Amino acid sequence: MLLDKNFLIGVGLGIAAGAVGYKLYNEHRQTILESLDNLKNRMCPGAGSEVAVTEQQTTEIDLAELEKQKEHLEDLIAEQQMKQAEQNASKA
Repeated sequence: MLLDKNFLIGVGLGIAAGAVGYKLYNEHRQTILESLDNLKNRMCPGAGSEVAVTEQQTTEIDLAELEKQKEHLEDLIAEQQMKQAEQNASKA
């Protein structure tokens, strides 16, 4: 027999477990999403929404660090411009 009793019981229990899980997820969706956002923010700070920088935070960063970050950003911009120029040249 292709569909025996144990197989059908397993399928039925699987469907029931899925339905209960879906119902619980919908009831606690906002809490789950907030928990995932908190986890994501702890794992990758700054990922996701933009971080508001207060005046106090900007005064705590020294000038040398700001210059270092500026140079890094300028390097990234130059790399992107070179890649874009190479792509445009290969298309032409």
